Amino acid sequence: MSRLSNMLAAWCVLLLASLVSAQSSSSSSSSLFSDSRCNSNLCLSVIYSPSQKVYNMTMSTDGGGAPNGWYAVGTGNKMKGSNMMIGWVDTTGNVVMSQRTASGHDDPVTTITAAAATMHTKQSFSNSSGTVWAWSFPLSSSDSTPGSSTSFIWAANKNNNPASSTSAHLKQHSDYGTFSLDLTKPYTPSTSSSSSSSSGSNTNGTPLTPSTGANNQATSTRVLNTSNRLIIAHMIMMILGWFILVPAGILVGRYGRTLFTWFPVHRGLQIAAFVVVLIAFILIIVEVGRGGDGHFESTHAKAGLAIFILMIVQIVLGAVGHKTKRFNPSRIVHVVLGLGVTGAAIWNSSEGLSLWDWGAPRWAKWILWIWAAVLAVAYLAGLALLPRDLRQWRQSQPGAEEKQTYTGLEPYHSAGAYDTPADSSQLHLSEQHALKQQQPYQANAHPGWGAQPLQTNNAQYGYEPYAQPQRF
Repeated sequence: MSRLSNMLAAWCVLLLASLVSAQSSSSSSSSLFSDSRCNSNLCLSVIYSPSQKVYNMTMSTDGGGAPNGWYAVGTGNKMKGSNMMIGWVDTTGNVVMSQRTASGHDDPVTTITAAAATMHTKQSFSNSSGTVWAWSFPLSSSDSTPGSSTSFIWAANKNNNPASSTSAHLKQHSDYGTFSLDLTKPYTPSTSSSSSSSSGSNTNGTPLTPSTGANNQATSTRVLNTSNRLIIAHMIMMILGWFILVPAGILVGRYGRTLFTWFPVHRGLQIAAFVVVLIAFILIIVEVGRGGDGHFESTHAKAGLAIFILMIVQIVLGAVGHKTKRFNPSRIVHVVLGLGVTGAAIWNSSEGLSLWDWGAPRWAKWILWIWAAVLAVAYLAGLALLPRDLRQWRQSQPGAEEKQTYTGLEPYHSAGAYDTPADSSQLHLSEQHALKQQQPYQANAHPGWGAQPLQTNNAQYGYEPYAQPQRF
């Protein structure tokens, strides 16, 4: 009887143990969280395990089997102190993974203080369907707990192929940005997103890459935090300045010369454009400073700084060139530089869209370029008014009326140059002027062009041709 009791007790313990084990397994699966994100360069998938305090990460990209540049992701929203993984394919077609960090916006180094990453070589591969790098990042006690807006940085240079060594030198990235992942979303093994997170592939067995992960990008979490608010405000104000106000000022200057007093309107529009661009410029400086990265590191940032400086030069040239109605070479420089700076700003705006981690749709660039083409056509059409502009400008010059008077002069009559005709209206304007003054005549000949002669007591009359002999 006692043996039967012992056997029943053993069976009960076994049953209880199996139930605990099953519950633990179920709990373990349900305590995992994951999210993924793609852009035009790469895809990132992350599974977060709170119990193990680890990120299981997968980075993938299009193409493979041969060197196709380097790609990187890292924790946090800035390079300084980020725990990075940089991957590339060597000349033999093998994937290479290098864990690095950086002290700022400079070359990442392999000397790290974070816990060493675990490379998942069996899940990492490169072939014609794509390239996948898989690894795990242990989290330390000082790392913040992942949440609904967990930041990761990314970078890429598709034209630089490092050597096989994990410490190989890298050229600076050509593209970079940040991802924001929601690591409070439960991990579901049956979804393609979670499958890609664990093995770098979707349910069909092909890698989740920028081309195959288009739908993933559309459903990724977009968090309207302070950083994105600043970026959105920067974009809106730059588009307002360079695509609306500046072109409006240019077109007023092109069409308004023959229609109305154009310069005050032109000046007002360009001053408004400068204020808007200045505010946008300050906003993005604040945003970059919040992230701790260096300023003016990317091509977009460097070009933006150069364009902003040239815009100030433009304002100075416009103010100096319109102080007088006389021809000033600075006006030509003002026009040419203004058109060039506007074109550069339009190009730089489209480049800036590719840096936004929300992943602006491709049609957004097309809208910008189509609008730029409409503005260009409108300006070129306005050049048809240029001959009329020049004609009106010449007529408005101080010596224009005098030149017209001199050109129409006729010789004095040979007899009685001082005789007053019966009908004084038949006299030339200059002769009438001479008779009114009742002063001796001095025949200073004038060719009908050039500056007005000095007005002396003897030089207030009309002019005779050079062939006319002087009278004494």
